[in-house]
Amino acid sequence: MSFVILGLIIFLLYATLSKYGSLFKTLSMIVIVLGMTFAFLFYGLHFFSESDIIVIVKTELNMKYFMHVCGIWFCADILVIVKIIGNYKRYLEVNS
Repeated sequence: MSFVILGLIIFLLYATLSKYGSLFKTLSMIVIVLGMTFAFLFYGLHFFSESDIIVIVKTELNMKYFMHVCGIWFCADILVIVKIIGNYKRYLEVNS
C-alpha cells in the first residue's frame, strides 16, 4: 500500500507546486483531485454494501477506518485546492 500512497502524495505535490496560467487548467486539476477522492469513496462504499471489510492493496479496512482515511484525504484535497487557487491568483497578479 505504501507505493499507492507515495504515488498519491507525489501527484498532490505536483498539483500544489505547478503553475496555473489558465482558468481551464486550474479547474481541470481541481476536478481531477476531487474526482480521485470521490471515486475512492464510491468504490469503497460499493464494496461495503457487500461485506464488512474492504481490502485495498493488501490492507484490510473496516468502515470506521475507511471513513477516517476518506476524511483525511478530503482535508488534504482542500489544502491542495486552496494552494492551486492561490498559485493561479499569483500568476494573474504577476502577469497582468
